[in-house]
Amino acid sequence: MTRKRWLAWVPAILIMIIIFLFSSENSNESSNLSGSLTKSMVEAVINAADLTVTSAEQEHIIESIHTPVRKVGHLSEYAMLGITVAFALIYCHRLRGRRLYLLSIGLCVLYASSDEFHQFFTPGRSPMITDVGIDTFGAIIGILLCAQISRHINRKKNVKNYP
Repeated sequence: MTRKRWLAWVPAILIMIIIFLFSSENSNESSNLSGSLTKSMVEAVINAADLTVTSAEQEHIIESIHTPVRKVGHLSEYAMLGITVAFALIYCHRLRGRRLYLLSIGLCVLYASSDEFHQFFTPGRSPMITDVGIDTFGAIIGILLCAQISRHINRKKNVKNYP
């Protein structure tokens, strides 16, 4: 395996580090980060739609969508992990089909499980099996997207190389 091929794993490792750092935040830090993101999103929608909303109504909206925003965060982090893991397996190991899907999903589920276990030791955080499920779903979306893009690129290459 050449050094260039091993570099294909760097994006997956970076995503894993980012996920680890997010999971290392205590419950207050994590909640504040997602809360400020949720607030910014709500304010942007209110401003873009030119809505008139009282501060109490805005707070109610923020509170009601805070948890779904956090779960979408899980899903999107693991979709990126799925993309980067599948890419590395396609590029470095030439995996396709069932082997690609099983190994990619297995690696992402293993990482999601270890991430939830890690949260057991983070103040104010606790592991949740539902988060592993959301993470897995996100990873599957990313893996399928990466595999589809890879197929599309290979089809284009084959058409160009056809005599």
